[in-house]
Amino acid sequence: MRITDIISKKRDSYELTKEELDFFVGKVVKNEVPDYQVAAFLMATYLNGMTADEASNLTNAMVETGDVLDIEGISEFSFDKHSTGGVGDKITLILVPIIASLGIPVVKMSGRGLGMTGGTLDKLESIPGFNIHLSNSEILKQAKDIGAVICAQTSCLAPSDKIFYELRDVTATIDSIPLIASSIMSKKLAIKNKALIIDLKVGKGAFMKDINEARKLANLMKDIAVKHGRMCKIILSDMDCPIGYTVGNSLEVIEAVEVLAGKRKSSSYEITKSIAVEVLGLLKNISKTEAEKMVDDSILSGKAFSKFKELVSLQHGNVSFIEDTSKFKLSKIAVQVKAESSGYVYYDALKFGEISLISGAGRERKEDSIDYGAGIYFNKTNGENVKKGDILFTVYSNNNTDTLTECIEGSFEIKESILEQKIIYEVI
Repeated sequence: MRITDIISKKRDSYELTKEELDFFVGKVVKNEVPDYQVAAFLMATYLNGMTADEASNLTNAMVETGDVLDIEGISEFSFDKHSTGGVGDKITLILVPIIASLGIPVVKMSGRGLGMTGGTLDKLESIPGFNIHLSNSEILKQAKDIGAVICAQTSCLAPSDKIFYELRDVTATIDSIPLIASSIMSKKLAIKNKALIIDLKVGKGAFMKDINEARKLANLMKDIAVKHGRMCKIILSDMDCPIGYTVGNSLEVIEAVEVLAGKRKSSSYEITKSIAVEVLGLLKNISKTEAEKMVDDSILSGKAFSKFKELVSLQHGNVSFIEDTSKFKLSKIAVQVKAESSGYVYYDALKFGEISLISGAGRERKEDSIDYGAGIYFNKTNGENVKKGDILFTVYSNNNTDTLTECIEGSFEIKESILEQKIIYEVI
C-alpha cells in the first residue's frame, strides 16, 4: 500500500477503505508522511467529500492511533459535551457543575480561543492559579472524587487531529464537513463514556452560517457516534447574537458564577438547561418536565455552585475569586455605548466577536497573549426594551479606543418592535 495511491484514489472520487485510512493515519502519526502529501489528501477530501462510512472510518483511525481515556468505568452514567464555539459561549462553565451535581461524571477537555471565538481554558485561567494541565491519572482521580473535570486535551488523545488541523488552517480546507466531523468526533470518542451532546452553533458568529449545512454536519457526527456505540444528540443553537450578558474571559467567569449561584439568569442558562435536559433524557430516561426541575433544583439548592467551587479548588484555582467576583480586575478603559433612540436592541454576534478581539480579550495567532480583564458587558441584553440614553453595553479594554469606536459602529440595531427569535433551532 502506498500513500500516493491513497491520495490519487481520493482525488479521483473513489471511496477509501478502512484499511487504507488506517494505514494513512498511522503513517501520519509516525511522521512518515510529508506535509505536502497530507495537504494533498486534505484538499482531495475537501473537493470530493467522503461517504458516511469513510468519515466514520477516518474518525476511528484517528482515535485508535492515540490513547483512549475510559470514563465509562467510573459510574453507571458518564457524559461529554462539545461546542463548535461562539461569542460569549460560557456554557461549559455552567453545564459541567450542574450535571456533576446530579450524579453524572463529566470530563470536559476544552481548548483555547482563537480569533473571535473564546476558549474555555482562557476563561478558567483568568482565575488565579487554575491548572488546566492534568495527566490521565489525575483526570480519572478527579472524575471519581467529584465527577467534574475541565482541562486541556492531553497530547496522546487523537494526536493526528493536531497535524491535520494545523494543515487545514493553512491550506483553506477548514470548512469541509467530513474533516470537521472527524476532527470533532475523534477527540470526543477518545474519551470513552456513555453519552455525548454537541452544541452546534449556527449563524453570523459561528463557522456554520447556514442551517442546512449545519444539519448535514450534525447528521454526519451523529452517524459516527452511533456507529461507535455512543448515545448522541446534536443541538442546533443560535449564534446570530452573543450568548448571555458578557463576552470576555473574566467577565464570562463572573456571569457563570452568578448563574450558578442563582443570582441571575440569561440565555446562557437557557442553552445550558436545554443541553442538560437532553443529557438526563439520554442517560436516565426521564421526562423533560422532570429533567428541567432537576436542573433548576441544582441551582436553587446550591449544589451546582458548590460543585464548581470544588472543581476550581481541586485544580488549584483561587476559590476566593468565585466567592467574591469583585476580585476580578477588569481592563482600565471602559467605553460606554448609549441608545440614541427607544425600542428593542439587537446585537450582531460577528461584530461583537470582532470588538472582543480588538479589546484584547481574544488572540489572532496562537502565540498571542490575551487580556483577561477585557471584553464586553451588556447592560441591556439582546431583545430587551431600551429607552433613549440608556447604556446598552460597556467595552473594557487597555487598547486604543479609536479602533474600538470604529468597530462598534453597526454592531447593533434598535427596532420599533420585537423580533421573533429562537435560542434552540432543533435537536437531532
